[in-house]
Amino acid sequence: MKLRNFLYLNTKVIEDYIAAIDGYTYDEESQAIATSSENALTGKGALGIASGSGSHTGKQSEEIKRSVHISDAAKFEKVHKYLRSDEEDGLKYFEFLTDTDYDGLYRDDFLEVLVTARFSKMKELTDSVMKIAELAAVFETITDQQILDKKATEAVQGFSALGQMKSGKEIACVFEFADGKHPIVAYLDESYFRCNQDNFVGQSYLLCKIIRKIPKGQSIKLDEIFDDFKKLPLNRAQRRNMPKNMDNPAELRDVIKGPALVVLPIAVYQ
Repeated sequence: MKLRNFLYLNTKVIEDYIAAIDGYTYDEESQAIATSSENALTGKGALGIASGSGSHTGKQSEEIKRSVHISDAAKFEKVHKYLRSDEEDGLKYFEFLTDTDYDGLYRDDFLEVLVTARFSKMKELTDSVMKIAELAAVFETITDQQILDKKATEAVQGFSALGQMKSGKEIACVFEFADGKHPIVAYLDESYFRCNQDNFVGQSYLLCKIIRKIPKGQSIKLDEIFDDFKKLPLNRAQRRNMPKNMDNPAELRDVIKGPALVVLPIAVYQ
């Protein structure tokens, strides 16, 4: 059994998989623990002309029952062990992918990979700008001087609005191998993070399930600002009135080119 520090763990998926494996799920179980103790017994006696003293040891045993909570780490280990048990169609481990490896992967395959995570460019830039704004506000309070001019303030407000648009939605994340080839795209639910998001980015292990493959010559765009507008059921006249270029600005454009993978992230750990 490996001891893991979880940075992200989708407990709903883990519960669903355990229910499929066992046919049920539970959070607690009863344990019976046998204990024993030894007591030294002493005594004195006199019989006829002989007298003496002696001792002997008596053993007592009892059974203690307790209710224990099944931890998320133990549930994950059960799923991980189950996937490893099938050597042919079970869990596949990679520290990099060759083109042959990539061609041999299919939808619904489970992967455990050693990768380095980064958030989408929009999230990284939005988070950075908001941190700068918070720092500027602190200095303005201390120095009683305006740090950000009008244009900078307007830019901060714009990025703040972008952040609010993405708030509550899944976070686009890219996991890359050391050679930079065959990137993996995943969308993370904020409620399943086990660490501060600032500490999430970096090298770690990812357990995931393949949703689809992005072949060579195709690509996927992350955090498209106008994606919802593109999906609106507009007639021809309305479409003509829409701006022709509805892609993200260059600073926020994040295009992942194939060959790549889109996966369901189950756990990220070190």
